[in-house]
Amino acid sequence: MKSNSYGSWQQRIVIHVDGRYSEEVASKLGTSEPFKRQGSPERAYFEWTRFTTRRGDDEDVVFELCMLLGSPPSQYDWHIDWDASEY
Repeated sequence: MKSNSYGSWQQRIVIHVDGRYSEEVASKLGTSEPFKRQGSPERAYFEWTRFTTRRGDDEDVVFELCMLLGSPPSQYDWHIDWDASEY
């Protein structure tokens, strides 16, 4: 994780969603496009960044994504790839 030198850390979270909703999810996450598509049914992968004041802050990541995309299971069928994420 990168520090912004003001006591905050930039988290990089990798999320994958049902590819049918990639444009809608991109808008909700404030990103342009998925960085990867894969599989059948097609999955769309997004890299989402946010700032936190503590490392390992996974609870706030899940809470914020639930507010943006709805609690799983939601129509977007989203999942966090924790292994590919930096938090």
